[in-house]
Amino acid sequence: MTSIKKLLGLGKHRKLKGKELDALESSVGFSREEIQEWHKEFRKTCKRGRYLTIDEFRKVYNKLFPGDVNTFAQHMFRSFDKDGNGRVDFQEFLIGLSVSSSSDIEQKLRWAFDMYDVDGNGTISRSEMMDILNSVYKMTDLNAGDGNTPEKMTERLFKKMDTNGDGELSWEEFLEGAKQDSMIVNMLTMEPDPTQ
Repeated sequence: MTSIKKLLGLGKHRKLKGKELDALESSVGFSREEIQEWHKEFRKTCKRGRYLTIDEFRKVYNKLFPGDVNTFAQHMFRSFDKDGNGRVDFQEFLIGLSVSSSSDIEQKLRWAFDMYDVDGNGTISRSEMMDILNSVYKMTDLNAGDGNTPEKMTERLFKKMDTNGDGELSWEEFLEGAKQDSMIVNMLTMEPDPTQ
């Protein structure tokens, strides 16, 4: 990744060149034209065209959803900000977008697992699942009268997926449980697009 960052000259405000496009094209599932279009949109959306901040993520999600987006935007930001520096550069953005919108279910589930694993310890606890689901419910007003609360959904997911009963979901449990139920796959794998 470092060599791609050096090659891309990240931090500079300019158009992508041939070698830069080649490097990105080989690491994501987008065509050169799509990469150039995403770069153009990224530069319009981002602070000085170089990186996204948490505030910019919040602003975008505020335009897309009717409820409180703050917590969800923080989780999404964390899942894109792979180096943890508090900024999402174009490479991080494009790789996150590529993985989260991939047609490869296992790759998409891995991305979702990493987002749900808030503390990064390799498992998802009930409280982490509840935190993410609460943020989705607040953002979308999902539990408006249907009785399907984040608590109930967390209990259902853990009952179905926590096969060893330890109160945490490993990657293997998460993957196997999700693969057995298409509704779970659809719920757990969101397709973020923070530039629309």
